Amino acid sequence: MLRIFNRIKTLVSDAAAFARAWLYIPPKNTNALLITCPNPNLYHRFFYLLVKMYKLSGYSIYYPMDFAKFRNLRNKDRYLGLMVREKHFLSIRKKNMPDHVVELTQDMLSPDYFKSYFALKNREENVFHVPMSFHPFMYHKGLWSQEIDTGKKRLNAVFCYGNFDPKAYLAIKKTTFSVATRIDLLNFFRKQKSFVSITGKKDITDSGDFLDRKYVFAIKDQYQIPMEEVRELLSYFNFYLCCPGVVMPLCHNVIEAMSVGTIPLIQKEYAEVMYPHLKHGINAVIFEHLDHLKAILADEIFNYSENEISSMKRHVLDYYNDYLSPEAVVKNVNKSIQNDQLIYLQAEHRSVKFRP
Repeated sequence: MLRIFNRIKTLVSDAAAFARAWLYIPPKNTNALLITCPNPNLYHRFFYLLVKMYKLSGYSIYYPMDFAKFRNLRNKDRYLGLMVREKHFLSIRKKNMPDHVVELTQDMLSPDYFKSYFALKNREENVFHVPMSFHPFMYHKGLWSQEIDTGKKRLNAVFCYGNFDPKAYLAIKKTTFSVATRIDLLNFFRKQKSFVSITGKKDITDSGDFLDRKYVFAIKDQYQIPMEEVRELLSYFNFYLCCPGVVMPLCHNVIEAMSVGTIPLIQKEYAEVMYPHLKHGINAVIFEHLDHLKAILADEIFNYSENEISSMKRHVLDYYNDYLSPEAVVKNVNKSIQNDQLIYLQAEHRSVKFRP
């Protein structure tokens, strides 16, 4: 009985939301995106993120759909559902749509994101890889563009934060990727004399120079950083250790770090599934394996001059502004559409399963 009641309650809520969406007419806008993709669920959060980039870049979004499709989008995936849950995010009909629009169709997109890397040794031409983004809620809550002081004196230290649950983050070992897992990386750093595990924000902000030349970890079980403070805390450090995600190297943390000029300390395979690739000593510090990482920690990471750090930080910010910001992503996707290029869009587990 309770299950039937909840179904009816959801149906009524969806019907009311659909009616509100039907009544919404976007203001006239010279920049508009028309979506004609029947199966956005294939791409989960990454479809929302791509469309959100257009929204943040000042585009009106048109995505004609019936009630069944609206319900599917609204309830199937919590991130994809933001497309119809965010107020005035898109129009579900073509009312007031300008004559000239950018059209995004299903056949423009491919979920085989890692084909270039594995099958073609990163020599594939006439394609575009939509880059990794912040966590979806960073855009949803407006946290992605909060003003951060990127010019303050920083700790000459390596920072890392996040979830290190071995049950979740060992799945990448079952894939074709050969990156060190985040569990491998945590265990590696725990053996270093300069390893520090913090339990709160003040451990960073009130540390003075205690954390200089340290490897500073905010492990979720001990200190879960509020999303509102992530970019601020990243901006206190010269370097950020990039840990891989659940089933692929790419993870939103690296983008959040680069947005405030924090230099990625990153494994080579990870750096090479970012497009354009990150470059050692230019906009990243790149290691090939754990033995190589050990050598970098001993001889290199804390021995860069202030000028070298400033140069790398500037190049990190340039990379973010040129390739990762919403405006840059939209500009590059539009260019790819105009040039009839295939656009690779991540589809999480599905993208990985394409690989042998």
